[in-house]
Order: sequence, then structure tokens, then C-alpha cells
Amino acid sequence: MRLKIRRLLLLAIMVFFGLVGRINSAPGASALAGKLVYLQGEVNLCRAATGGWQTAQIGDSLFGGDVIKTGPASVAAILCVDESQLKVHENTVLELKSVMTSPRLGWAEIVPAAGEKPAFSLYGVPHGEIWLRNTKETFRFELETPAVTAGIRGTEFNLRVGADGTTQIILLQGKLRLANPLGELILNSGEEGLTRPGQAPTKRLVLQPEDAVQWSLYYPGIFSYRDLPLATPGMETGVPSGPAREAAVLYDQGRLSEARAATQAILQQTPENDQALTVLGWINLQQQAPLEARRAFQQVSRPQALALVGLALARYRLGELVPAYELVKAARQQLPPSPLLWTMEGYFALLAARIAESQACLENALKLAPNYTLARAFLAQMLLVQNRKAAAREEASRALAQAPNSPAAQLTMALVEIAYFKPAIAKAHLEKAIKADPSFVPAYVYLAKLWLGGDYLDRAWKSIEAARRLAPEEGEVLSLAGFIKLGFRDYQAARKFFEQAIKANPGLGEPHLGLGIYYFRYREPRQALAEMLTATLLEPRVSLYQSTLGKALYQVRAFDKALEVYDYAQNLDQNDPTPHLYKGIALTDLNRPGEAVQEINRSIALNDNNAIFRSRLMLDRDLAVRNYDLARAYNQLGLGEWAYSKAVSAVKKDPLNSSARLFLAGAYLASRQRLGSAGSELLLYRLLSPANQNTFTLYNDYTPMFEMPYLRVQAQGGIGTWGHSRAIQDHSLEVYGGIPGLAFDVFGGYQEDDGFRARNGDDQVYNILNLVKWEPTVKNSVMAGFSYSDSETGDLSHLNDFGFANSPRLRQFFRTRLYELGYVHRFTPRATLLSYLAYANTDWHLKDKTLDTESFFGLPLDISSTLNCRYDREFYDIQLQQQMVLADHTLMAGFDYFSGHLKYKYDELLEYSIFGIPLFSIPLYYNFRPPDRSYSFYLQDYWRLTPSLLAELGLFYDNTRTSRAGFAESVSLWSWNPRFGLNYQVNADHTLRLVLQRSLATHNLMAPLLVPAEIASFPWQINVDDGSEVREVGVAWEAQWNPLTYSVLRLNANRIFTPQYEVDDQLQEHRVWWGWKRYTASLTINRILSPAWGLTTGIIGKKFDPSLKNSYDFSELSALLQLSFLHRSGWQGLLRTFLVRQDLTNRGDSFYGLADATLGYEFPGKRGLASLELTNIFDRHFYFQKEFVTFDALYPARRILFKLAFYF
Repeated sequence: MRLKIRRLLLLAIMVFFGLVGRINSAPGASALAGKLVYLQGEVNLCRAATGGWQTAQIGDSLFGGDVIKTGPASVAAILCVDESQLKVHENTVLELKSVMTSPRLGWAEIVPAAGEKPAFSLYGVPHGEIWLRNTKETFRFELETPAVTAGIRGTEFNLRVGADGTTQIILLQGKLRLANPLGELILNSGEEGLTRPGQAPTKRLVLQPEDAVQWSLYYPGIFSYRDLPLATPGMETGVPSGPAREAAVLYDQGRLSEARAATQAILQQTPENDQALTVLGWINLQQQAPLEARRAFQQVSRPQALALVGLALARYRLGELVPAYELVKAARQQLPPSPLLWTMEGYFALLAARIAESQACLENALKLAPNYTLARAFLAQMLLVQNRKAAAREEASRALAQAPNSPAAQLTMALVEIAYFKPAIAKAHLEKAIKADPSFVPAYVYLAKLWLGGDYLDRAWKSIEAARRLAPEEGEVLSLAGFIKLGFRDYQAARKFFEQAIKANPGLGEPHLGLGIYYFRYREPRQALAEMLTATLLEPRVSLYQSTLGKALYQVRAFDKALEVYDYAQNLDQNDPTPHLYKGIALTDLNRPGEAVQEINRSIALNDNNAIFRSRLMLDRDLAVRNYDLARAYNQLGLGEWAYSKAVSAVKKDPLNSSARLFLAGAYLASRQRLGSAGSELLLYRLLSPANQNTFTLYNDYTPMFEMPYLRVQAQGGIGTWGHSRAIQDHSLEVYGGIPGLAFDVFGGYQEDDGFRARNGDDQVYNILNLVKWEPTVKNSVMAGFSYSDSETGDLSHLNDFGFANSPRLRQFFRTRLYELGYVHRFTPRATLLSYLAYANTDWHLKDKTLDTESFFGLPLDISSTLNCRYDREFYDIQLQQQMVLADHTLMAGFDYFSGHLKYKYDELLEYSIFGIPLFSIPLYYNFRPPDRSYSFYLQDYWRLTPSLLAELGLFYDNTRTSRAGFAESVSLWSWNPRFGLNYQVNADHTLRLVLQRSLATHNLMAPLLVPAEIASFPWQINVDDGSEVREVGVAWEAQWNPLTYSVLRLNANRIFTPQYEVDDQLQEHRVWWGWKRYTASLTINRILSPAWGLTTGIIGKKFDPSLKNSYDFSELSALLQLSFLHRSGWQGLLRTFLVRQDLTNRGDSFYGLADATLGYEFPGKRGLASLELTNIFDRHFYFQKEFVTFDALYPARRILFKLAFYF
């Protein structure tokens, strides 16, 4: 037994060392150079290590010194380890002399290779034609031909080397240095370089450089078998007649089972009937049985056009493209002139990358038969792939006019509409194509793509299932099934479909794109990037694919390459908003906000102000990017009004979209006076948004562009002082992140502030916030939150008045606990139910002790007050809202029920004494529990009257009982409140808005609402006491004068009525109305001065006219000038001057100027941030007259605060 074990061990050792020796002596002994990702036709490989030619296979690893050779009508696609993408045309020899490894791919770590990694890349092309793209690399990169050496820097080009060595290079992008012993030159984009052996390089300008690379594109060539009828007489040979004609008629009608029975009956009597065999072959083709089809066609003794075309299609379906192409070409040369043969030769030439020949064939078919629909449809599809959309539309329109019942014509027109981003029109054409041919697989596929782009996952899956039943092994079908599974977050099923799709159709880019997304999901960036590069190698000039590649490069921190790829995608399709959006996000993260704002604005314009600002035709649902706040770039340069305008327009275009809601919330949060509105918009975003790592992001990292597991920690400390050595502390720790379908955020903070007053102006606050969101299915999501706040403060009243004498002994204690639960159900993307439940418990305990002295018959009477007061609140809030889109109406119908109470306890002891001798005492005690209760019903409509005019109509019924501190009874009132707004987009740069609205504040200051916070850009949730009635009229003119300048003029008037209780001289309570009128006019200008500098300036006039006793009207004029700075190096700053003039009664400090400044530095790699904030630099002491309910934003003393944050 021991001897047997020893023998087995010896054998294992021998096998191991044998394998090691084989690895070191195999091709892997040289450094890995790349991978053969696709081939078509005859492709051979000569290994540098072994010599001799061998047949290449898809997936072969290529090593330094290996040579690839293609035969006639053959193509190879190679992805190299330096991230170069190469396509090798027919009759070409390519030598991979040395290839430098990119650290982003890491293939050398997973493919055995013993050779040294080269320090530069060098390719050789003795003869033939290649397309190559490699951008933004800094290492040495050269390509040699017999006539010249090309030094490559950030380049896309087409190279053709003739038999005599003459070298022609057409440069599409980047720069090239062409050099030989006789001279050198620099080739720029759009130029052609020509070098003949024995001569110096020369160059000339090329008008259409893209024409040179048309052979490298992927041309699907889509048609329906119904577009190749068998029983239609015409110029074709081999049209069935006699008994076979009946079977052919049945075939043309789509009655395949009956047609098969008819052909079989004929063949039983005459087994060699050519016409019946021809019909049988076409039936097998249409029923996805190419082997049986080929067998039937090969039995035809004297094949004519229909039989030969059918045989060619059968061979192509079996992977024999070159023989199929040669067969049709020979048939066209031997048989009488036929539009069918010209068309099908053009079709196979298109698939064989002989583009010029294909176009000539199709044009010959149309010369022979101008109404031959299939030739015109192929021609239109070719033009679409080449991005010549106008010409494609013309050809597709002519084809559809000639044959409105042609499935190919309908589908081709749908493709044109998709290219023009008109999915609804495209959908109608696809449905007509399916009606014309219920077995038309590509029509189902493209219909499923449109449903997927619109987030209709169930409908998309239903369409692709229909396609799978018809063609279960079709690559395009399997690929899209994978993307739909990605939409459902069924990643393993998606991967299986993608791998099956690649096996079925290795030349398809889509499934590689899907695999890239899959690998990012599992944090395998190298494999993900390799798949993305493969996808864009196979289909290089598709804008959406390039945009996704840009995301992948950005994800792996190849920022410059990502930006270049976004530019490339923009050039491929100048109407696609997607690359502009992604580039705007990247530039924002890279601290280039001036450029970012312009890119985001461009994406908005291209998508007609749609809230997502990316293509609605994407295969990926793009859920990570949907949670990005587009207001960031604007706010980085202080361009808050510009952000607000764009966000409002986004909401009007798509009120149900979470991205638009987040955009608006971010714009609101830039202004402290809009906190209530920001809370409502933020609540809508949190409910509607997808759950992933970006849901609660703090934007302290480079934005994750794909859903994946992610965790981020932010630790921040702050210390500072007021002008009189009063200390400030501000510290926090936050952890957030998530996985696909789950998001969380945990925050803890501590602030301690001694305040600017010499006594009792301090506050100390502890905060805890927890948020979680979970999406168990794509139709359902749950959000839960808990927040806790505990604080102790002194007397912080009248912070707007530096000279106010606050109470020296008043202490306040606050404690708040808030629980939130939200549930969302999406019936469809255009019908969503939102529900929200909140429960809060707030304790407010106030203590004070005062001593006053009055004269009592000439004696000093001391009055001592000891006060204990509690203002405790408890409430819950239930809200429901149904969102629905009906034609041009977006409706929101909802219900809001709020219930709670104020627990008011007042305990005061008044003690009277003279010369310290107690006289008497009076206890005062009140214990009230007035209710807070309200309910509201509402219906709001965003009505698109015309493409440029949107009306907002709302009707609210509000009924409220709201408590008043110190009084036993609540204030009760109800009202019907209409809201009306108009948004008129005069042109792309100017928008007018009008509002007429009335609202009743129910619980705006206590809990956020699901109701959108503004009408026509005018917030109705303004800072007023609950129970207040607000009426408003306003107009606004928003203008973007050029890409760098924006202005807004606003005029509005408010009438506000607040019910209160007052006590008269006889201590009787009376309900009164506090009312005031408020008139405001403002002009604000935002300007991008440079990529790093932003300017905001403006003037605001305000008149306040109260109707209260002991109150005075006042007017205010203020001016703002602000410079914001953010450099790509991380340095950032702000300088703000604020002038205020208030016309006040009996006040002398009514005109003053304030200056604030901030200087900060973001650490490299977004590892942290250090900032120094100076508020009221010149320590200006003043009194600022506030309205009744406002948040203090102006400090009447200098404040200095230094913050240091670290990100992990």
C-alpha cells in the first residue's frame, strides 16, 4: 500500500514539473500581449515561441512576437493588454512585437506567462489594413510598416499597407508622428498620411475620415422572411409554380405548418421536386432549423435564385459566412439579373465587412427594381450604423412608403426613430412589424429594448420571452434577456444569458457590455474593464457603448481616459445626452465645476429638460447614477439660482422622477430659508430613489458609476471661536453605503458652541441619524429612519440683535425622537403609490430664575420668579399619494392625516420681598393638553398643454386644529385652497413662470409632506406658523444668456394670516389674526468666470407691512456679491460681501456691510478636507429685523471655524 502511495506521489510530482516546463516553453514564455476576442472567416496564428501557422480560435491568448494573418473576406478583433483595440481586415498580417501591460486589466496575473513585461508597445503591419484605437496613454507606443514608423499618442486611426509597402494612415482622433530616414511629420485629426517606400511622409486633409473605418463597424443586416416571399412573380428565377405554388402561398401567409404538410405531400409523390424542396428549405429556415434547411436546399438538382439564397442563409446561420457570400456572388454572376441576388450579395458583403461593395450591390438592386423594399431597408440600416441619420431616414421613409406592410421597412423606420430618441414612435413601428410578421424576432428584441429603456421590466421580459420561443439560441435575444435580468437584479441569471449570447454570436458587443456590469457588481474591475473594452472593440462607433466604457474607465480611476471617451461618444452621436451627463459628473468630482455645469446643461438641453438627462434607450437601468445630485456642480461655484431653475424645469418635465427631486432638494438646501421645502423634496427622493450605495451618499468620493457593494466613512472635527474668545466645537462620524437593493446611513454628531454673547448663550447638541432603504423587488421598496437629538442651551433668543440682554439663568433642554417608515409600490413606471408614516416625541424643558425690582410706595419691592415650563409634543403622521401619468397629465392625488398633542405645563413661583424680608408668594400653574390634528385631501396636475407650455393645477382641502403654547384651546380652521402655475419655455434659453396660489400650513414645521414643495418655482411651503393661511402671486423670468451666464428676475407678493390668542387687560383670551403683507423683488445673476471661478451677484428689495399691534412696517434693500473658487488641485474658497439697508423705526444700525470668507483644501484622492471659515470678518455688530418665522442666517459677531475631515 505504501509503495502504491509513493508511486502516486512520484507521478504527481512528474506531472507538476512537466506542466511547469510546458508553461515555460509554450507561447506563454513570452509576455502576454492580448486576446483574440472575435474572428470571422480564415484567421491563422503563428506563435513566436514555436513557429508554424495554426488556425486561430476565439479566446486565444496572444504573446509578444505572435503574428496574426487573415484571409479573404475575413476579420479578426484583438484586445491588447495595453488597452489597445485592434480590428484586422481581410488579407492582412499583424505582428504583436511587444505590448506593455496596463495595470487596469491585470491579464498578466491570470494568464500564465514567464517572460518579462515590455516597457513599451510596438506593432508591425507588413501589409493589409487595421483599425486601432488607444487613448490617453503616456508610455511609448509605436507601429511599424515597411515605409514608415508611427509614434502613437491618444489615437484612433485606420492603417492600410499596400503590397509594395505604401502606407496610408487616416487619423480620426489624436496625433501621430510619422517618421522614416527621409523625414517626419505630425499627423492631426482629420488628416491622411501617405508614405511611399523611399520617400518622406506627406499628408493632406480628409473631408470624411470616418469613411475609412466603415469596414470595422458591426452591421446587423435585419430582415424578415416575409420580405423574401416565395410565391410573388417578378424578376426572380425559381418562383414555385404548379403544385408547389400552393405551399409557397401558405408560406408567404405565415401558415408554416400547413405549408410543410403541403410540401411533404408533394415530396412523397415526387421526392426530387426542386420547387417543393425549395419551399421546405425556407420553412426550416424560418423555424430556426438551419441544418435541415441546408439539407433540403442541397437536394435541389437545378437550383435557382430562391434556392441559392436560401442555401446561403442556411450556411451563414451555421457559421459559414465566407462560403455563403461566395455562393450568392457566384449565383448573381451566373443567373439572369435579379434584384434579389443583388440585394443578398449586398447583404453578405455587408456582413463580410466589404462595405463599399455592399453599397454598390444594393444600389444596383434599386436600379434594377426601384421599389425593391429590402434593398432600400438594408441601405438605410447601413447608413444608420455609419451615423448618417438624415440619409437613413430618407431611405427608410421611401422603403416604408413603397411597402407599408413590409416588416423590414417598419423595423428600419423604428431604428431611425430610436436613433432620433423618439421611442414612442419607434414602438408603434415595431408593433406594426410584428403584426406583419408574428415570427419577426428582431422586432420583438427592439420592442423589448424600448420597454427596458422605459423601466417596463415586465413588458420587456414578455417581449423577449416571445423572441426566445421563436429563436432560443439567437445571440441578440439572449443578450437582451441578460440585460432584463440585470434590471431585475438577478445577476447570476444575467451572466448565464450573456455567456450564452457570446457563444451564439461572438461578434456581438452587447453581452460583453452586460458582463462588464456584472463584474463591477461583484467588484472585479479588471475583468469588467476588459469586457467593456471588448464590447467597444466589436462595435466601436456606438455612442451608448462608448459612454458605458467611459463609466468603466472612470470607475477604475482612469480619469483622463474616461473624459476622452466621453468626448468620443459625443462626437459619435451629438444628440445623445448621456456622455454629457457622465462627463459632468466626472468633472464635478474632479473639482472642475465650471466645465461640469456646462456639460450638465448640455445634457439637459439634449434631453428636452428631462430629469434623468441621459438616454432613455439604455440597456442598463443606470441605477447608481440616478442617485446623483446634479445641483453639486452649481453649488460648488455658488450658482444656486441656476441650479434651482434647472431643477424646477426637470421636475416639470418628469414629476415622478427621483433624480429630478434630488436635484431640486439639493438646490433648496443651498438656501437656508427653504428648509421646509427641501425636507419635502428630500422625502420624495428617498421614497422614489433606487436603493444602492449612492442613495445616501455624501459625495466625498469619486462617484461609483455602477451598483456594487460599497462602504464609506467620514470623520470630521471642527474647532473655532467667536470674536470674544467664545469656543466652538463641531464633530461628527458618519458611515454610509450599501449593496444593490439595500442602502444605509448612520450618523453621529456633537456640537458645542459658547455663542457670541458674554453670558448664557451656549448650546450643546448630540445628534444620531439612521436611515435604511430596501428594495425586495423592482416594484416594492421600504424606507425606515430613526433620528435622535438631545441638546441643552442657554437663552438663544434674538440672535439677530447683538445688543439684546438675554436672561442669565434661562436653560433649555430639548430631546427629539423621530421614527419614519415609507413604502412604495410601482404598478408601472407611470403609476406609483407612496405611503409614509412618521411618529415623533419631542420634549422641551425650560427653566429660568429672574429677579426684578419695582418701587412700592418708595420702597424697593423685589420680585423673584422661579419658572419651570414644559412644551412636550407627540404626534404621528400618515400620508398616502398616488402618482399617475395619463396622456399629457401627470396626476398626484393624496391624503395626509396628522394627529398629536401639545403637553404644556407651566409652573412659576413669584416671591415678593422688601429688604430681603419675604412678604408673600404667588404660585402659577397651568397644565394644558391641546390637540394638534389636521387632515388634507388634494389633487395636483402637471398638464402639458404644448411642448413649451405646462400648467400646474391643484386643489387642496385642508382642515386643521393647531395648538398655541400657553392656551388650552387649539385654533381650528379649514379651507379649500387652489393652486395655479404656468411655465412657458419661450425658447431654449428663456422661461417665464406665473403663480397664483393659496395654502394652509398644517404641519409644515413639524413633519415633511409628500406634496411637491413649489408651484411654478415659487415655494408654497414658506416659514410660517402652523395654521397660517398664505396667499401668493408671483412672476419670474429666467434667462440663460450664453453657456456661462444666467439671470433670474422674480416679483412676488404674499398675504399671510396667522390665527393666535391674546390676553386682554382683564386676563380674557381672544382669538385674533396676525396678518402682514410681504412684497419682494429680486434680480440675481450667476456667471461662470472660468473653470474654477463662479460669480453670484444680485439685489433684493423687500417691503413688510404688518397689521399687528405694537409692530411696525419696514422695508429692506440688500445686495450680494460672491466669488466662489474650486481648483482641480483641491484648493477652494469663497469670498462673500453682503450689504443690508433696513428702514426701521428708532434704530440707528440699519445700514451695514458684512464679509465672509472660506478657504479649504481637499486632500489628493479625496482622502479628506481641511477648511477655514470666517463669518462677519470685520466683527460688525448690528440689529437685523426679521420676519416672524425665519432661520438666523446673519451673525452679528465674528465667527472663525476650522474643520478637518478624513474619508475612508
